[in-house]
Amino acid sequence: MRTLFRDLWLADGSGAPLRRSAVLAGDGKILAVEPDLPRSAAERTVELGGRILAPGFIDVHGHSDLALPARPEGFGKISQGITTEIMGNCGLSAFPLTGRNREHLQELWAQYGVTLDWSDFRGWRAALSARAPKLRAEALAGHNTLRAAVAGYETETLTSAQLEEMKTLLDAELAAGAAGLSSGLLYVPGKFAPPGEIVELMRVAARRDRLYATHLRSEGNELLESLGETIDCAREAGLRRLHISHFKTAGAANWEKLDAALELLEEAQKGGIAVTVDRYPYTESMTQLSVILPGKAGDLDDSALSRLLHSTEEREKLALELAASRPAAYWKTVTLVSTRSSAGRNHAGQTIAALAERAGRTPAEFAVELLAEDAAGTTAAFRGMSPENMRRILGLPFCMMGSDENARPADDSIGRCHPRGFGSAARFLRLRLDAGSPIEAAVRQMTGLAAETFQLADRGLVRPGLCADLAAFDPDEVDGTADFSNPHTPAAGIIFTVTGGEFVYRS
Repeated sequence: MRTLFRDLWLADGSGAPLRRSAVLAGDGKILAVEPDLPRSAAERTVELGGRILAPGFIDVHGHSDLALPARPEGFGKISQGITTEIMGNCGLSAFPLTGRNREHLQELWAQYGVTLDWSDFRGWRAALSARAPKLRAEALAGHNTLRAAVAGYETETLTSAQLEEMKTLLDAELAAGAAGLSSGLLYVPGKFAPPGEIVELMRVAARRDRLYATHLRSEGNELLESLGETIDCAREAGLRRLHISHFKTAGAANWEKLDAALELLEEAQKGGIAVTVDRYPYTESMTQLSVILPGKAGDLDDSALSRLLHSTEEREKLALELAASRPAAYWKTVTLVSTRSSAGRNHAGQTIAALAERAGRTPAEFAVELLAEDAAGTTAAFRGMSPENMRRILGLPFCMMGSDENARPADDSIGRCHPRGFGSAARFLRLRLDAGSPIEAAVRQMTGLAAETFQLADRGLVRPGLCADLAAFDPDEVDGTADFSNPHTPAAGIIFTVTGGEFVYRS
């Protein structure tokens, strides 16, 4: 069916000024973009009442690799105008799978109820396509998954043969259509990788002109060192496309480092590296609670950590070490987001400090109790980012929107999310518009720039011949309204979302 969109202002994704337009879509494509078109051009006409029509938004940093196969409606994303998500971020992808990593990943993603019965990118895409998702999916090949595929999760130093095997696997996944390489150098086993290992993998990506996206080793105390290491590796590898995931200055003591970090990025750009970043429009990060663990426990994968915490003695020992490593005030900044643990299952959205007090435990004891029951699935939000730095980062012309979240259903059947899971795109727009950005410039950051960066030639713009992926919004009302108490609340001001010419969401 052909659909005609009329009475609208078009932000076409290129950054060109808004213009009054009519847009005709059919057979999944944009057929025409004109100042006006007759109603007779289509079987269906949609009047926008002078509001904004844009390309479908692109979430360049998501983690829906298993969430979307589990719940293919992807409601949290499509309800905020997102039509494409880049998955496989932070070094964690759903491929390649071997006997060394399959069982671990099946346990990590157990809450989704999806059997990992594929081995590579093509198999994952086929399994996802069979479920007819409402959200388009692209994916990076994750360094942690690649490393574990050849050496498991406990190997700290790779042999030359293992490194070559990893490079071969990466090249095969890129050849099959993976969008690039990602790393999560904060997590096991990626944290064990020396710079030379990353350089070798970057060279594989560079030969295929693919992007490398990284969750830096540190986004706080060692931010500048981590950023410098990454840029040096890119130079050595001859990498042309470098992307910094969820770019931030974590911790108040590190807020002043933003200027120096931006100087490093500018220097790399002047040296010929196409550096880009993404950012979610919130000052609370979120990841697995286990990342806060000190000592040897912090170097364990989820399965090994669960085995360790079967021991009462080890739980007590770890709680003492954790308490010694964190000041009492810290626990008031850590909010429980999701867990399958009986101690916290019905208390998401509250701080660890408050939950521990209610339970009559120290915060460290309570945190260890959560991890003992659900090391893989317990996630928390950490407050410690500068609102001003966030706004500066969002305003960078090479910054894109990344939610850093899964595509969740309206309910919490596969876990609760950070508010960014339902609000990132709308809130990104709101903050950019409130900062004085022209609508067309803010839209470009979320569409045309994202498509160009991740080499998605068929979307990101409203032009004849490209995919009919569209989002309509009211610029006066658009905003993310979800919070930690009600994280699955749809965004305000999103009128509809269209993917491949089909309406997948209407407000």
